[in-house]
Amino acid sequence: EELVGEAIVALAALGVPRETLWIQTKFTPFAGQDETVATVPYDPTASVYDQVMQSFLQSQRNLRSSYVDSLLLHSPMESLERTLTAWSALEELHFRGQARRLGISNCYSLDFLSA
Repeated sequence: EELVGEAIVALAALGVPRETLWIQTKFTPFAGQDETVATVPYDPTASVYDQVMQSFLQSQRNLRSSYVDSLLLHSPMESLERTLTAWSALEELHFRGQARRLGISNCYSLDFLSA
């Protein structure tokens, strides 16, 4: 993300408007993170909702953008309740205009989506 942020700034300096770029990022649950806690962009002891918000704030800093075109939940979480909590945080970011579109990746069960 940091390198993408640098590229966005460099392109802006060349006259390329942010609106012409498509930027997507994601929230990755702790179980999907690298093994070192130092690389996790949120407090793993925080609530799921706060983890999503902290992660997105770090993405904004890295990308140097007030919004993204697409924000994904990297995968369903270990329970439906936690997944819905994470999704509600994504929806809040969407309602604030900080994430124009929302999605979920690595979801292999249509039954999960119908819950």
